[in-house]
Amino acid sequence: MSDEQDFVILMQQNQGSVYRLAFHLLGDAEEAKDATQETFIKAWKRLDMLRWETSRAWLLKITVNLCLDWLRRRRFRGDFPEEEFQDTPEYQLPDPSPDPLEQCLGEEVQIKVREAISSLAPKYRAAVVLRDLEGLSYREIAEMLNMTIGKVKSRLFSGRRELKEILRPVFEVSR
Repeated sequence: MSDEQDFVILMQQNQGSVYRLAFHLLGDAEEAKDATQETFIKAWKRLDMLRWETSRAWLLKITVNLCLDWLRRRRFRGDFPEEEFQDTPEYQLPDPSPDPLEQCLGEEVQIKVREAISSLAPKYRAAVVLRDLEGLSYREIAEMLNMTIGKVKSRLFSGRRELKEILRPVFEVSR
């Protein structure tokens, strides 16, 4: 197979994960689509660095770095999307496998959870999304975020604690 054919397969296998990660980090469907496209453009330009056995982690690392840069620029400029979450599923990519969040929660609760995740500080949001939604190991997250495993665990603990406090009223009412 050629590099082009291999890359198309890589895109098809990973575009759902890349998009979901970007959506959860950025909180905006259109920005997530742009970030997904930008991730694959950057990956194509650096195809010589790809190790196929770690291709998913490599793509997610590109996505995390890109999204964190966008969040820093957004914070610096002070612009935030007016409507971060919409009830319509127009942002869906052709990935038939739903993420764990979609499998477990009803639509209304999903929106609340996404809003809560979006309200986390980016350093906590990245760790929570990579571990709890994308299912990466502590080691993989540590490598992506350039930190120790202990720091990843600390950020996960803090991020989950914040989520628990934010979501407490949602789950107390829904019982």
